[in-house]
Amino acid sequence: MSDYQMQKTMGKFFRSKGTNITGLVRILGSWYDYKVINGSPELGDMLEVIDFTSRELLVVINNNLEESDVNYIVNS
Repeated sequence: MSDYQMQKTMGKFFRSKGTNITGLVRILGSWYDYKVINGSPELGDMLEVIDFTSRELLVVINNNLEESDVNYIVNS
């Protein structure tokens, strides 16, 4: 994946679909692997992209975010 594509995901957020610390999310039409770096999410926790590596997006649990925000992504 190009760094440009990964940079476009910064600040995007989505709801967790389970309790795993890793998973897949579709952002801006592309699928990305992600890893939660600040604990284990609960079903429905809000996960925010804060950084990335060459292989995956790094996300944190941030339940202060609202689904009405423009950066919210529906994790289907």
